[in-house]
Amino acid sequence: MGIVVNTNVSSFIVQRSLSSATSSMSKSLERLSTGYRINRAADDAAGLTISESLKSQGRGAEVAASNAQAGVNLLQTAEGDLGIIQENLQRIRDLAIQAANGTNDTAERGAIKDEVEQRVKEISRIATSSSFNTIKLLDGSQTSLSLQIGPNFNSTAVTLNSLTIGSPLGKADATTLGINTTTSTFLTTSFSTSLKCSSYISLIDSAISTISTRRSTIGSLQNRLESTIQSLAIKKENVMAAESRIRDVDVAKEAAFLTKNQILQQASASLLAQANQAPSVALSLI
Repeated sequence: MGIVVNTNVSSFIVQRSLSSATSSMSKSLERLSTGYRINRAADDAAGLTISESLKSQGRGAEVAASNAQAGVNLLQTAEGDLGIIQENLQRIRDLAIQAANGTNDTAERGAIKDEVEQRVKEISRIATSSSFNTIKLLDGSQTSLSLQIGPNFNSTAVTLNSLTIGSPLGKADATTLGINTTTSTFLTTSFSTSLKCSSYISLIDSAISTISTRRSTIGSLQNRLESTIQSLAIKKENVMAAESRIRDVDVAKEAAFLTKNQILQQASASLLAQANQAPSVALSLI
């Protein structure tokens, strides 16, 4: 190459190398400071699209798990109240057996009937007041409840699976259970003689069986939801790991890349100074 003054090609080449090293170094500094390999679409357009999709799946799994946990809490509330109702039924059964004993006179059976009546009223009160987040659980108004617990993703849409809870949360007051009417006449009649007390025991047994069935069903639903929560946790873990592999920066690799570009930048700066001095050589020839 000849010696020229107006166009310093060597300087242009070194300037380009210096600019490239500086730009690469700036990107490395940004990646190391943010912890992300992809900070904008230009860094990796395809990678950004995939990572955002994976992030949506991970967040969807987290929200679905939260929904499922709320469902577990609701079921625990309902099952707990049914347990209290069942305890009252067991006590009523004990009292009915006691009243059925032929050694009791009318007054004694009347005293037993009074306690039974109070417990029957308590059963209806629990059934009416049992609620979770203002949702009535045992008064019969909540015939079904849909829980969004499984976000499934495909290439075009998000499909939310639902779990419907129905009969286990049905009405559970004393009248529905068949152990009371709207007045105390039924109880008065049921406890009027030893024989009628014995008949009342069968009604209590039926009510206890009904509550046991509901509690069993609720327990099964609760186990299903808890299994779903575990499954969603695994899904979130795997999805977020995949997203991390695409989006997060490899610190060791990026630090080495930064060091390389720092060296190239320093070398280019030094060589640029030398290249800029090249035209002055022409002076020695004049």
